[in-house]
Parts: sequence; structure tokens; C-alpha cells
Amino acid sequence: MTEAPASLLAPALIRQVFAEGGAATVLHKGHASGHALILVHQPASGEPRAFERVPGLGDAPQWRLAARGEEAVARFCARQRAFDPDIWILELSVATPERFVAGLPPSD
Repeated sequence: MTEAPASLLAPALIRQVFAEGGAATVLHKGHASGHALILVHQPASGEPRAFERVPGLGDAPQWRLAARGEEAVARFCARQRAFDPDIWILELSVATPERFVAGLPPSD
């Protein structure tokens, strides 16, 4: 099964987060057919974390923790944008974002 492009996933995820009282922002809008996606989770307390979508063995994509902490997250996102300008980057401000994103590691 082919995973959906980030341009379809991003608006759906944003709507779900807002419906649950959270906030979500597109930090970088990539190409409409791009699949690369980074989620930056900005918890109410604690440090931000960046998760990168990676190919999984099954139908659902897997996610890996790519950076933790404000400076590390900013550097990671900048490097990824330089490498792939078509990448999508979303920031989520919601408790337990893993309830919206299959395969996202649980919040601390």
C-alpha cells in the first residue's frame, strides 16, 4: 500500500488536533505530491521534539524521534529543508499527539 502524500495528511491532522482543543501550524509547506513529513510536538511543558516519518514494514508509516530540545529541533528542521525543500513540517501543540498519528512514539 502506498502512503498518502503529506499534502493530504497535514490538513486532516490539523483538523483533528483543533477539534480536540489543540493547536497545529504548518511551519513549512512542501510540494503537493511530497511524502516527507516532520512533526514537531510542542508540549505545554517540557521540550519540543521532532519526529520524522520513515518507511515501515507494514501499511502504516513509522516515526522516529529525530531531535529533542528547541535548538536541536530547529537545526534538524533546517537541515531537512535544505536537503528536501518539498518536505512538510507541522507543529502540534496538543496533549498525547500519538492518538492522532499512527506509529508516533508515546509522549513522555
